[in-house]
Amino acid sequence: MTANTQITSEQREAAELEIREKQKLIDYDTRDYSVEMLMRKYLDGIKNNKNKLFIPAYQRKFVWDERRQSEFIESILLGFPISSLIFAKDRNSERLEIIDGGQRIRTLANFLNNEFKLKNLKEIKKLNGFRFSDLPLARQKRFQRSTLRAIVLTDNTNEDVIQSIFECINNTGGV
Repeated sequence: MTANTQITSEQREAAELEIREKQKLIDYDTRDYSVEMLMRKYLDGIKNNKNKLFIPAYQRKFVWDERRQSEFIESILLGFPISSLIFAKDRNSERLEIIDGGQRIRTLANFLNNEFKLKNLKEIKKLNGFRFSDLPLARQKRFQRSTLRAIVLTDNTNEDVIQSIFECINNTGGV
């Protein structure tokens, strides 16, 4: 591959300065949340839209079928690394807006609320047909203690940046 000789050193410097300036707009922390904590934040107050972890209106509707939900639950049970969730801290409250991870959060809620049976599992086949309540109590507790990593954009992060992150993730399938 040959270098593009039409780009000047001034253009390279200007591009580098722009990258550095834009990077300053993103401020975040990384946190690990237990499934139990995520579900408490998501489900407590959901009926009156007062939950601490919420799915904004611009997010797509829930689309995962039982097979896809089952695969996700199996991944957690097996301790597989799960892609980070991305939240944004709401400027006006202590609430966290889900930028990426709405399907996963809803799947956890559905499973813990016994709304579907595991099916088509490839690794833990003996769990096919199980609901959360069918698991032994000790396994239920271990599942609830499982942790998921979240990137939490602070309230210093610009709304345009949050929207850009959402669009990038949803247009490319991930960052």
